[in-house]
Amino acid sequence: MKIHSPQTGKKGLNGHTILFLSLPKHDGHYTSTPWQIAAQLAKQNKVIFVDHPFTFVDLLTGFFKPGIKKRFKAFFGSKSFTKNDVHVILTPFVWPVNFLPKGKLYDFFSYLNHRILASRVNGYLRKHSIDSVIYVNSFNFYFPALHRYLKTSVVLDVYHCIDPMVKAFTVKHGQYLQQEAAQEADLIISTAPSLQKSFMDRGFQKSYLVPNAANFELFNKAVTDKTIYKKLDGIEGKVMGYLGNIERRTDFELLRRVLDQLPEWQLVLAGPVERQYVPVEIFEHKRIHFIGPVPHEEAPSVVRRFDVALIPFKCDEVSQGIYPLKLFEYMAAGKPVVSTNFNPDVLSELNEVVHVAETEEQFADFVLLAYATDSQEKMEKRIQIAAQNTWEQRAQLFSSYLIKELDLNHRLPYVA
Repeated sequence: MKIHSPQTGKKGLNGHTILFLSLPKHDGHYTSTPWQIAAQLAKQNKVIFVDHPFTFVDLLTGFFKPGIKKRFKAFFGSKSFTKNDVHVILTPFVWPVNFLPKGKLYDFFSYLNHRILASRVNGYLRKHSIDSVIYVNSFNFYFPALHRYLKTSVVLDVYHCIDPMVKAFTVKHGQYLQQEAAQEADLIISTAPSLQKSFMDRGFQKSYLVPNAANFELFNKAVTDKTIYKKLDGIEGKVMGYLGNIERRTDFELLRRVLDQLPEWQLVLAGPVERQYVPVEIFEHKRIHFIGPVPHEEAPSVVRRFDVALIPFKCDEVSQGIYPLKLFEYMAAGKPVVSTNFNPDVLSELNEVVHVAETEEQFADFVLLAYATDSQEKMEKRIQIAAQNTWEQRAQLFSSYLIKELDLNHRLPYVA
């Protein structure tokens, strides 16, 4: 079927073909912002999802990992499939380039990678007779020019910034590549106010904000479903918990001191661990329980065991660009939340339902206060606010910016 003549309306995009190029993978440990937005937009549009490729080194060193095996099999079988109404293209393997210094050699292999990835995408576009797309680069700055290699008309080019850059691996090439991707784009959409402002400060006037949200229906199951995640069965007593990536932004010194002040409490850290950032004493602490990555569908059974849910992020310049998905996920599950004041722009609007601590001592005090004073009324208030911050609503806002730009009809599409 040939996709053409899309319609727009006040309720959102309708009938377009939207191509997402995403840094987070569709089959990662946790769901991601681009995947959630893509799944919502797929209700009224044809949405194609292309995630960041593994490299040939990943293939050689991790051949038996499920994600790599799935992509290897795509060389000999189907190269795409449908998940939640989203058409996922399984990406080919590419050359490792991040270790290279900026310069001609990096540019050459980056060019080869663009060609490899574009070939797979163009094969899908050709097979399905797709003659135009809205292109969304969702934080995949490693492919800042992929749209120029597509054999279709790009009617709108969007750069979607979902996180600040923190790690040395990312910063090495990421900052100038993101600038390149942003300069190519017709508009930029960010997930946090400070990210939006950073683009505006650099002269990108079409810089918009679409904050993260929650899969409300999924996490709200924790209110009624009594199931507890199997790895938490043996943990007794009062539990404070964190669900998410355990890495550089986590304030481990804060957690250690809070545990010193709360000797009757257990701490659950659920999620993938980047071990190089975690102090040895945290791994060895008798009241800290690492339970590893949790399938997204089972996350509510983890949060249900929390008496108090935590967001223990460091308060630094980088953290101001974070808008964590877990904020509304915790509230959708009805749980009281204690957080550091890592992002005042976001947390100041939620001070009625989130305990925001300025010091380590206050953090511990708020854990006790949140536990002791929780009530049905407070739980319902948190759930109500979470219900106003769903991915469906965020997708409507996201699409409204696209519609606004499409209606301007200000540019000719790229045609390869």
